[in-house]
Amino acid sequence: MVGIVISNYNGWADTVKCLESLRRQTFRDFRIYLIDDASTDDSPAQLRAALQPGDVFLPQARNLGFAAANNLGIRRAWQDGADAVLLLNNDTACAPDLLEQLLRHTPPGAVSCPKMLFMDPPDEIWFAGGTLDRRRCTVTHEGGHAKDGPAYSQKRQVGFITFCCVLLPRAVIEQIGYLDESLFMYCEDVDYCLRLADAGIPLWYVPQARLWHKAGGTAGGMLSVYYITRNTLALRCRGRSRAFRWGQTAKALLAGGVSCLAAALLGHRHGRSYGRWRGAVDFAKGVTGRMPERRKGGD
Repeated sequence: MVGIVISNYNGWADTVKCLESLRRQTFRDFRIYLIDDASTDDSPAQLRAALQPGDVFLPQARNLGFAAANNLGIRRAWQDGADAVLLLNNDTACAPDLLEQLLRHTPPGAVSCPKMLFMDPPDEIWFAGGTLDRRRCTVTHEGGHAKDGPAYSQKRQVGFITFCCVLLPRAVIEQIGYLDESLFMYCEDVDYCLRLADAGIPLWYVPQARLWHKAGGTAGGMLSVYYITRNTLALRCRGRSRAFRWGQTAKALLAGGVSCLAAALLGHRHGRSYGRWRGAVDFAKGVTGRMPERRKGGD
């Protein structure tokens, strides 16, 4: 049995469409684990209405973040005897044979992902495998906005898989562990791919399986920049010397400060530039998990 783990936060309309695409899967031995991560809209009621017998709904009283919410779903899937989990973003729509193709073409003991296209336009690539720069802890998506075609239709081993959609065998998680909850959201896939590489577990891009991704991000704007900045610094400096850590922090603080000042002069006081500055500041302070409550305005 495959456990399909989906986390929702104020996005019930997208989640319902995702669930509808899963109802049409040709491979039927799966169970959906849907976590509502303390949404502030009417997601819980809307999602309950969309559930079917066998689905597991796990509404939360407080916002856990992407990593912890997915870990919750994974643990519940293990309790129910799942052999693997598919972590899936809620703003996706899966081809009817996505699970069938992933399971058929993924080598034993490997981690895999499908071809991911934009919902609009649906023939443009969002993700066709990726590369990971271990030194900088940054990633590159291959095929971004290119038209789908033969260049993106070959199964191959890759260095990075986005956790927008990833198939993780139970044995792999038992060996590698769960997602790092200190990151809260963003970069948890970078961290996990680094850990997979260290363990010698291969990552495969399986284009026979397809999905369409709305893209745009659960947080977006300042929040996404904040978490990416802070968490990238955390991964880049992990296990490095104090001098390296402070060198990286100083560079990030300088770049963020200049960007934040320039944005403030243009009247954007709490936008993306502020997120870059706050991310560097909070990394320097050792902040992990959810962003401390302060003003979170947008651009």
